Amino acid sequence: MKSLIKKDRILIALAILGLIASLIPTAARVRAEEENKYYDVILDYTSIRAMALQSEYDEGEWLDMLRSYGADKIALGEVTAKTMSASAVIPVYAASVKEIRSGHGWEKRYPQQVAQWVGESVDMADALVIAETPEAFEWVRRAFDERAEDFSCRTYADEDGAGFLFIPRQNSGLSGEKMLDLCLGIWPEMARFMEEHGMTVIPRTATVDGLNGAKFAEAFIRVLREYDSPYFLNSGDSLLGYDDEAGEKLLKDYLRDSGVAVGLIEQNDQSQNLVWDGIDELLEQTGYNAVRMFNEWAYIQNRYEYCGYEGAEEITNSFFRAIAERNCKIIYMRMILEPDNDVKPDAKEEKWTYITDPADYEQLLGDLDTRLSAIGYTHDTVPPMKLDTPSVLWRVLEGIGVVALCVLLLDLFFYLDDRWRYGLLILGALGAAGLALLKPHGYQVLLSMAGGVVMPAIAGLVLCRAVAQRRRACPQPKFGALLGYCVGMSLVTILLSFGSSVFASSALTQLSYLLEMDLYRGVKILQLIPIGVFGLAYLLVYAYEESGAKAAVLAHVGERGERDRVHKFNAYFAEVMRQPMRLGWMAGLVLVVGAGAFFLLAGVYYIYRTGNSTNVSALELQFRNFLENTLVARPRTKEFLIGWPCLMLFIWALRRGMNFLPLLFGLCASIGLVSIVNTFLHIRTPFLLSLLRTGWSVLFGLAIGAALVCAAELIYRLVKRIVGGAHG
Repeated sequence: MKSLIKKDRILIALAILGLIASLIPTAARVRAEEENKYYDVILDYTSIRAMALQSEYDEGEWLDMLRSYGADKIALGEVTAKTMSASAVIPVYAASVKEIRSGHGWEKRYPQQVAQWVGESVDMADALVIAETPEAFEWVRRAFDERAEDFSCRTYADEDGAGFLFIPRQNSGLSGEKMLDLCLGIWPEMARFMEEHGMTVIPRTATVDGLNGAKFAEAFIRVLREYDSPYFLNSGDSLLGYDDEAGEKLLKDYLRDSGVAVGLIEQNDQSQNLVWDGIDELLEQTGYNAVRMFNEWAYIQNRYEYCGYEGAEEITNSFFRAIAERNCKIIYMRMILEPDNDVKPDAKEEKWTYITDPADYEQLLGDLDTRLSAIGYTHDTVPPMKLDTPSVLWRVLEGIGVVALCVLLLDLFFYLDDRWRYGLLILGALGAAGLALLKPHGYQVLLSMAGGVVMPAIAGLVLCRAVAQRRRACPQPKFGALLGYCVGMSLVTILLSFGSSVFASSALTQLSYLLEMDLYRGVKILQLIPIGVFGLAYLLVYAYEESGAKAAVLAHVGERGERDRVHKFNAYFAEVMRQPMRLGWMAGLVLVVGAGAFFLLAGVYYIYRTGNSTNVSALELQFRNFLENTLVARPRTKEFLIGWPCLMLFIWALRRGMNFLPLLFGLCASIGLVSIVNTFLHIRTPFLLSLLRTGWSVLFGLAIGAALVCAAELIYRLVKRIVGGAHG
């Protein structure tokens, strides 16, 4: 190994330079994450109202209590003519001509003029809006005029002060009934009610295709300014104003000038965000002023008395994980459901039963605040994270370092001469520089993929060679020295793989990845490459070099450079293949096929479990919660229960002269080497949290591994004594 290191010192030096370069963006990311340790809670008014109707407290009392628990922001949606019609407290009603005419004696319910409009209508999709007070009528009429392009209607006010808007099909082709879906604004009395109870109103609207032009965007931006909203929460068919270019420009200019953060709501499978066409360009042009949000989906609301808890503890756990692990700094909080509610997608929400004990909400928010403050978070309005994109210089240096590592891996396998080593290095370095300048986005992904794969592969090959060399030098070590060697070599191997984590995560260090607007797609299968490389490395060292197979092949085909070497090798291989199949070969073939099928299935399962699946059993969730509540950062089970113990058993088994068993241990150990990289490729997770998680996994994994090595040594000695006694 020392001779290889001496021969490849230039490659190793370039790799270290690349690693140092990758630490520059990583350090900037850590600073940005530490300066952005804020979280916020936005209450959902709709669920508060539904819960209050089932409790002994009214809405105002609930708002006062929730504010005293620390939640002082509430999302208030803009009303439409339809939603006002469904509200008992807003004196506005709306219906289509078809709905009106379906009622018996409908003509007598309206003034003569209005009844005539309805009766003469030839389009059953025309609509009528009725406001019971002059103030409501004026508010509705002005809202339609301010928000709908080229709006036309007929109006009538009776002697009692009621007002009527008859809305026919518009010049745009939209029916009057469709116009009832247009968001008209925040109902003033509702907003005043929220503010009287100390709530900060976060306005929400819902865009409708065909009614989402510049006028609508300008009107809603006025609402955002009126309530001084720190967040812009988009919902509906498309981005606000995106029916035309003028509306797009209004939204971009507002976000750029105001610094208001765009709320990106995480999907219900806890990956990526809910998106609309144009959101990527919008964020890019406004400096990625955005904050990820965790929406309390119905299945989370339903986790009361879940997983063995007596209250809403698992909901608190869900909130904590979203903030601390997935960079969702805002919780969009709905009220807690009784555990027997049907929360399937087709379930009827109006039939849900809510938890109405204030103590549960006080405990939920109080526990969340306690746990987050313990790791440095402050409950306040969340500012967008600021992080400059790393310069091309650092990217190129990182790339040269990764190229050097790739050449080093090839040299460790094939013993390349100087011409091949430096030729590949120069070509790779030029390619890295060219891609960094011409295709920066593709270069980042390629750099992360290569950086994440190469060092675990090198670690596995270096480990195989180092242990083989050590067991030749000291074939029968004492157990104390062997245990220390297992720990030491495991730490060296883990440290080598950790270098890949730095390369892979540094390449993706920019806001688009931290906010999960860009995803590290389609590369999970590549994480199996180091496992396959390890298997090849093991066979190369222990089934080819150490067993004498290398010498046997060279005896038939000659040393490198001899004439007709390829022809001799083909003849030798053909001769080997003509040998009759013996029972031992058959058993070996069956064993290899069985092992291959096992590891294929294990690989598929591993790829599945490296995703963001929410399908976790209650027992596993309890175990995860215990680790999380005790250690803050939960170590990855595949590392401390499988990877690192198997790594120590692999080294122990080789030093005790075994050959087949170490291969199984080694393949499992390589899962841990890959898992380190995968931990840091969850870019949304703060770097220091991933580092703490890895530290815990190494500590526990080596402790478990040491215990297993001691147990294996006892079994080994017992079997050796029994076999020795039998032979005696």
